[in-house]
Amino acid sequence: MAELRFEIGSAVMCNLGQSGWKLGQIIGLHYREDSWPAEQVAPYQVLLGADQLLIYVPEDDDRYCRAATDEEMKMARRPDALATLPSQPEVAETEPGLESKGVESMSPQLRCGGEPAELGTAGYRSGRCHCCESCPRTWSAAELYSEHYRCAERNGLAVTRQTVDLGTLRVGDSVHQAAGEMTPCEEGFLQSPMLVRLPPGLRFADDGTLTGDVQFDPYRDAEYQVDFIAVSTAAWDDEDVGIVRLEIAFVVEGNEPPDGFDLETFRRTQHQASDAAQRILRELGDTWARWESGELDNPTTCDRMLADLDRLRGLCESHPRLDHGRYWAHLGGYHMNVHKLLENALFECELYLGYALTFEDPEVRFYAEANLEGCYQKRLLEAARFLWIDGVQQMMRGEWATAAKTLEVAAAKKDGWGWAINFGDIWFTESAARLVHGAGLLALGGANVREGKQWIAESARLLELGEERTEEAG
Repeated sequence: MAELRFEIGSAVMCNLGQSGWKLGQIIGLHYREDSWPAEQVAPYQVLLGADQLLIYVPEDDDRYCRAATDEEMKMARRPDALATLPSQPEVAETEPGLESKGVESMSPQLRCGGEPAELGTAGYRSGRCHCCESCPRTWSAAELYSEHYRCAERNGLAVTRQTVDLGTLRVGDSVHQAAGEMTPCEEGFLQSPMLVRLPPGLRFADDGTLTGDVQFDPYRDAEYQVDFIAVSTAAWDDEDVGIVRLEIAFVVEGNEPPDGFDLETFRRTQHQASDAAQRILRELGDTWARWESGELDNPTTCDRMLADLDRLRGLCESHPRLDHGRYWAHLGGYHMNVHKLLENALFECELYLGYALTFEDPEVRFYAEANLEGCYQKRLLEAARFLWIDGVQQMMRGEWATAAKTLEVAAAKKDGWGWAINFGDIWFTESAARLVHGAGLLALGGANVREGKQWIAESARLLELGEERTEEAG
């Protein structure tokens, strides 16, 4: 028997074809079924976590089965990055349903209002705050909810969680729940609420109040579960409060079409819209394939893709809950392709993918998270590029030592890579800054000579790194 990569109990991601990658646990090695030929053996039997289905992996290859990342395991175990993990220790509750996770190491770089002390802006391109925006009150859905951004965790913010269970409601029932009054802050809940999860007829306010009459929802079954989530960062700088995560849960029964509602016409319209979206996706895929084969240049590719993405956005705006948010996720994913061609489209990527996270469908969320992983890496690359520009400006002012430190931070963001500066540029620039500063120290003589030699030696080391990267990048 060939040696296998994984052991029993390993968490793995399995390729389910059109259903995408799903998390599972290996429960058997060298698996066989009675009807198989004697020589046929599957390396693994896997229990899928979400579906509790048993499958087997045909080959011990990353194309079929790979190790699950920490982010993927977290995504499968909680609905967003601010939720409690099942394995997280219980903490003392200040009142029923309320729990707080305090963190002592709040990032000193976080601030709302005023000018940042460091060079550059307060945005993620400054490289501060782990490439999150410096003011938590401006954090997007991606920054708040994505397992790949984890801005609250990375910046050491406390998370206070409040759960409200409304029990069972029926279509036609009235709701008036002042949930915000149960939390340490009573404002700011409209920052990035998951409004798409609420039944028609219910309204949510900035103070955390949920009101209205439950109406028929044609997108859902006769009975369904609602897990609505909203957050407030109004008290982010209060270490005893931090970010407040409010979850309102309830079950809706009696979700039947009212008299006069033409369900068949609704379904037909949705089917037509879905077909139209699929055609646009095929055109986007074809354009990208032609760029990869060299048939189209960058400007033509961008123009065509942006035109198709504009059509897809219009379709999503007309049918915002079409296919459980799938096309909002594709909007973000294909904007990432445009961003790769050096169009400044990361904002659109994060906007649409972050919105897709607010839908309940786990496959939509997983697709969005898979692309948000790349988006966060793009943030690191953009920060490296803009810090490189900062360093060059410092050099132009003769601030050689300061420039070297800035460029050192830039190189550390993504191992010397940057957005569209992939040929060792950051290391070459830092090398030049260190060389000039080191030469200046040597010229001063005396006790400065030893330090000057160290700066010049580091300059030589950086030149070697840059040379290696130039060859690596082609």
